[in-house]
Amino acid sequence: MIRMSFTCFAAVAALAPLAFGGRISTPPNDWKISGPFGGTATTVAVDPRNPNKILAGALNTLLYQSQDFGGTWTLISFPTRNLGEVTSILVDPNDTEHYLVGVQDAFAGGLFESHDQGKTWTAVSDIRDFGVHSIAAAPSDPTEFVAGTMHGVMLSTDSGKTWSRISDPGNLEMQGITAVAIDPKDSNTIYAGTSHLPWKTTDRGKTWQSIHDGMIDDSDVFSIFVDPTLPNDIYASACSGIYASQNRGDLWKKIAGIPNTSRRTHVIRIDPTQPGTIYAGTTTGLFKSTNNGTNWRTLTDMQVNSIAFDPSDPKKMYFAMEYEGLAMSDDGGQTLKPINEGFADRQINAVTVLGNKLAAIETQEGESTGFFLSADRGESWSHIHAPRGLGGVHLRAIAGSHSEDRILLGVSTRDLYKSIDSGALWKPLPLRVVTQPVEPPPPTKSAARSKQGRRAPVKRYVKPRPIIRTLTPSEIEGLWTIVSGSKEVFYLGTNLGLFTTSDFGEQWTLVEMPGAVSVTAMYASPDGATLIARSSGGLYASKDAGQHWQQMSFPLPAMDVNDIAVPADPNGRILVATRVGLYSSTDGGQTWYANASGIQASTVSAVAYAGPEHSAYAVEYGQLYRSSDGGISWTSEPTAIRGLQIRQLWAPDSQSTRLYAVTSGLGVLFRD
Repeated sequence: MIRMSFTCFAAVAALAPLAFGGRISTPPNDWKISGPFGGTATTVAVDPRNPNKILAGALNTLLYQSQDFGGTWTLISFPTRNLGEVTSILVDPNDTEHYLVGVQDAFAGGLFESHDQGKTWTAVSDIRDFGVHSIAAAPSDPTEFVAGTMHGVMLSTDSGKTWSRISDPGNLEMQGITAVAIDPKDSNTIYAGTSHLPWKTTDRGKTWQSIHDGMIDDSDVFSIFVDPTLPNDIYASACSGIYASQNRGDLWKKIAGIPNTSRRTHVIRIDPTQPGTIYAGTTTGLFKSTNNGTNWRTLTDMQVNSIAFDPSDPKKMYFAMEYEGLAMSDDGGQTLKPINEGFADRQINAVTVLGNKLAAIETQEGESTGFFLSADRGESWSHIHAPRGLGGVHLRAIAGSHSEDRILLGVSTRDLYKSIDSGALWKPLPLRVVTQPVEPPPPTKSAARSKQGRRAPVKRYVKPRPIIRTLTPSEIEGLWTIVSGSKEVFYLGTNLGLFTTSDFGEQWTLVEMPGAVSVTAMYASPDGATLIARSSGGLYASKDAGQHWQQMSFPLPAMDVNDIAVPADPNGRILVATRVGLYSSTDGGQTWYANASGIQASTVSAVAYAGPEHSAYAVEYGQLYRSSDGGISWTSEPTAIRGLQIRQLWAPDSQSTRLYAVTSGLGVLFRD
């Protein structure tokens, strides 16, 4: 039996078209979102009339809803946008069925609204295809909404039915609006933050004035907050720190007290019931002042992107955080409790078997690598916070020992690491390569006589010692574990070739693979006898568990190959996922067939065999396909989760009935 650790370096699968479905309700045979929960939350909003209902946005245009004060979260089917981010959420104060959600994406963005609490969505035609950073409702007239967009300030006076631009389209300084706020007593007075300081209008946009006196030049303004009881008092958070004004922005004063390392402030809010109490969410943590900013106290060292108060109990606060997901406090921020059950916004980069556990990594978690363990086949995950030895290190791949549940190898772009305590501590591991020298022929038994007629002494044969060199690859491409029978072997793909070790990385040997310089991926049959490697020189196959390799005659360049599934039966069908469709071979790679029935000749991002019946699965544009006849014909498998960005399919061994999906955004999914 073979169990192969998976590492994912392939490009993210192409995104599905816009999805306008209902709230996610997964049937028993659908994908299940198992985490690791947490990740990046970009914004959070509380329903003003039903404070038990909370909305939270994330990267990858993920939108979640909680109906139990953040106890559990449900993914809402929301329009998928390429590299999109949910930037802002507004629950209509007059109609809590009505949601408005702003999005910024790689190309533009937009404003989307729902009139049925997120079941269905439509794009707001007046703000279509340009990014939205912030939304606000006028406290004195809840039918007036203001949106800060990449095309300026937009105003609606009819609860979002129609919108018009109220900033000067010729003013290039006001093209990219990053924050908006409305005077609580006079809706004609509107504030707008930009990447070039703040602006103000007192006549609902007819005229605007720059209000930057006292601010450091070219400060990006991330949020503006007007004191609801004293509207002369305004606060702004910016890349250069926190500013306060006591005359509606005519003059600003920089608030001192927060350490210089925390000057980049994403959000600032005033406690609704405690005058003078200010909360500041910064890049390096959450800070609180009870004396109008004179002194500050650190509440947490985690980056805070958004803050929302419970309108029925202002001591209860919700926080959207970078890398740590969502948190709640019921004591004015003194203590924060994670509330991530069901909320996931993580791009998992690798999953591996580790003894009787599963281990996973998120390459980019702040200044280090996110590391997670599951002891229940991936149904729940524990977060190993800040693994020692990985400060400033971003692992790209991991491979675990299947027989020893404490040994892991990991790789960054150029370096190799090892852990012998299930990932709590990591140490650099030199790439020591062993080369066996060519042995000279042994001396003959006969010996020549000397000139004096004596027999010359016979030199004793000394077997040459192995040569050990330490190499430093300029690029490490991948790391894999393969178990065939009782033999466990690790493989390392680099720009110098493919290396293998059988002593958990202490010594490596170079695999002889003529013509293959850089090996970027490895695939194996369930019994470990057949291996396929993707390299710069093409595809290579081994039919004897990696002892000998031969180049395959695949019709496409190796760079077009996204994934390969090797069957359990040596006479079975090899399946290759490519950018132009699914290829297959029934003779070990000598002859290839393209475009199987039921699946289009387009980008197939992942393919795998799974389960004791060895069903085949493939992913094309987020849609899962299944074949029960060895890859001859395919049928689509329905899912309630729209716009899935599956990076890879994975099965831990040939007997597992569980298929896993490693995703961009939703962490690890599984289906039985």
